[in-house]
Amino acid sequence: MYLLDTSYLIDLVRGRPQAIELARRMDEEKAYIAISVVTYHEYMLGVYLSHWREKNRLIEKLRQAEVELARFDVLPYTIDIAKKTAEILAHLLKEGKPLGLADIIVAATAIIHKLKLVTRNIEHFSRIPDLRIEAY
Repeated sequence: MYLLDTSYLIDLVRGRPQAIELARRMDEEKAYIAISVVTYHEYMLGVYLSHWREKNRLIEKLRQAEVELARFDVLPYTIDIAKKTAEILAHLLKEGKPLGLADIIVAATAIIHKLKLVTRNIEHFSRIPDLRIEAY
């Protein structure tokens, strides 16, 4: 049971061998795979920023992104996730090691749904207590 971070999705689309190997393993496991609504947002933002000058190409890439992301359950930002996000952020601020709100929401989503977070961004996410990480 996995929650995919944006960094993983980007690496998968770009054909990074470690990301592809992990995708094969998750497919073989027939694992539950989801993304946070924040990851959906970040991925779509990347499409807009990459193709904003070429309207036809942007439309094509947005459709392609929607098809790619439709493979996953998109988990919403709920009150329980908001509470966990506040708890994590308070903990990190007290330690003087804050992270961006988007990363904390993604981490809180993984914790609340009892999912492993798939990411290459170990440095950031390893600061979060109780977060299970699947690195690649």
